[in-house]
Amino acid sequence: MAVYTHVPAEEMAEFLKRYDTGHLVSAKGIAEGVENSNYLVETQREDGTSERFILTLYEKRVDEADLPFFMDFLDHLHARGCKVPRFISDLEGRKLQQLSGRPACLIEFLSGISVTEPTPAQSEAAGRALGELHMAAQGFTQVRRNALDKAG
Repeated sequence: MAVYTHVPAEEMAEFLKRYDTGHLVSAKGIAEGVENSNYLVETQREDGTSERFILTLYEKRVDEADLPFFMDFLDHLHARGCKVPRFISDLEGRKLQQLSGRPACLIEFLSGISVTEPTPAQSEAAGRALGELHMAAQGFTQVRRNALDKAG
């Protein structure tokens, strides 16, 4: 399972008080992922409505200073119609938090399934979405060096 940092339920419930999401109902570690800790979090509001979110804790390999770049990039793509998850701002407008000693973000949950053997139609849809993403990325002016690039 891709949960490297375990967050006690009490700590997660306290964390969620920073947001307008309701109270914690459940949290489950997500098996997908290779370098961050991810939880599927369900909350419930006073009126009984429930919502799902992804809670990501960024592990040691991730440079916290890079996170605003990726947040801004996803905001840019979302504003241009791409179906990408949005980072949720807390009650003070912040997207990046600290939880269990790690940088953490609450992220919009997008429904769907993980496909391990895509059909030709699914592969075509993924290719079309990738093309749309590249088109939507035009006009994003921020840059960052790829930390995994060849040093040179």
